[in-house]
Amino acid sequence: MDIKSLGSYYQGQLANIQELVQENTLWKAEAADLLARESQGFQNTDDLLQALHEAQRLNKIYTAGVAQDAVFRQKVLGLPMWKDYGTPPASTELQHSLAQKIYNANPRKNDQALINIGDGAREIGVWLADKCAAEHIPFVVQFADPEFQAHLVNHTEDAGVRALAADFLKMTAPLTTIMTARPGVPDRDPPETDKAKTKIYAQETRSFGERISSGDLFYTLTIIPTRKDAEIDEIPYDDYTRLFFEMCDQPWDRIGKAQEALIKEFNAACKVRITNNDGTDVSMELVDHDGSHFTFCNSLIAKNVPGSEIFSAPRRDSVEGTVVAKGRFSEHGKAIIENLTLEFSKGKLIGFSAEKGDKELREILSVDEGALGVGELGIGTNPHLKQHVCNGLLVEKIGGSFHLALGRPYSYTEYMGTPVKVDNGGVSDLHWDITTMLQGKDGRIYLDGRLIMDHGLWLDPQYDILNRGWEAVPENERPAYWKDYYKAPTPQP
Repeated sequence: MDIKSLGSYYQGQLANIQELVQENTLWKAEAADLLARESQGFQNTDDLLQALHEAQRLNKIYTAGVAQDAVFRQKVLGLPMWKDYGTPPASTELQHSLAQKIYNANPRKNDQALINIGDGAREIGVWLADKCAAEHIPFVVQFADPEFQAHLVNHTEDAGVRALAADFLKMTAPLTTIMTARPGVPDRDPPETDKAKTKIYAQETRSFGERISSGDLFYTLTIIPTRKDAEIDEIPYDDYTRLFFEMCDQPWDRIGKAQEALIKEFNAACKVRITNNDGTDVSMELVDHDGSHFTFCNSLIAKNVPGSEIFSAPRRDSVEGTVVAKGRFSEHGKAIIENLTLEFSKGKLIGFSAEKGDKELREILSVDEGALGVGELGIGTNPHLKQHVCNGLLVEKIGGSFHLALGRPYSYTEYMGTPVKVDNGGVSDLHWDITTMLQGKDGRIYLDGRLIMDHGLWLDPQYDILNRGWEAVPENERPAYWKDYYKAPTPQP
């Protein structure tokens, strides 16, 4: 097992790393050591992944043009790598079960995969790489490396940032699918990155995000809770981990069927209004100017693990009213922002504030004009989580909640084989889901004036599975361990 056998992209990486040796750079010793080990091959997947992480860093150093920057070298030496990555406090069996849910490559479709892996997912990363190798799926690995990446961007010139973006697009161009297991809020805070350079990178790689949001590039994502997540959400870490894995194991067939019925109701409606006793009262149109309906996607665990939700988009100029979203929020692991109030008029965010992190909120929303619009309306349906959390993937799935995404809509024309209309024409580099609780908040949802959810619970008995999960399943059909599930506290008004 060696690196060059993984394909032409890695052969190019090794050529760049060879240049670090020949040019007698500050990274000559590390580059030479990696090349020597690569020539001998690697005995196991864990060693290969460590080498791939080293190769990723060395290639970026070469590409960015910082191979002779002594200050940069001092800042990044000793940063955690693959060998330092951990695993959650869960059995190997549970972690492999999660890896199976994330794995989405199909050799009959000639898939080429990106394994996007971060701290906390070491066992999962090895399983995914082994599975790709066993099924002869060509793959590349991207290691979540926020501290290294921040220092790299801060120490390179604009041309270096563009070169890094071009290399990323070259790596991802032939890919058909992504498998991601990354941590939530990192336990170690990365340094603040140069905003202008970060914007350049985002603009240069925008086409990659467009491939994802259009469905051209399939993905399956999980975000594993960290100790920092547990601290922020005031849940003991072991309990948080157990809650996460239990959320991944719900009666998905029943939930999927209930969501199909719920989607029919939403697809037939022209207007939705949502209220709660924190002060939320927001309405939006589900019919476009040409008379066509926006339609909802039935999201279980094909793309997000854990699921589930239904989501679409409102007519862009139709969002009116106030959203009061209580809780802690973090956009892509950045600063914590608490208790948001958002005011909309004619589809545009005209006023916003946060009890904590107001400055950071303004910075996020200043990315572009499109960030002040709404690109998604989602309704969380996972019946196992009942409290607001900061983890971005989990929070939008809470049963008895809804979320609005500020910024970019999805541009799917089909979702899991079903034709959909979810693109309301918004354009932005931002897509930030903000979840608002309805359960425990006297929450109500109206479709064309008809009450369909009250106190955060669906009124129609056919949606009981979305309200109660496994408790709505006959006892002899429940998993044996359901009685030992972590009981997240139900929020009080």
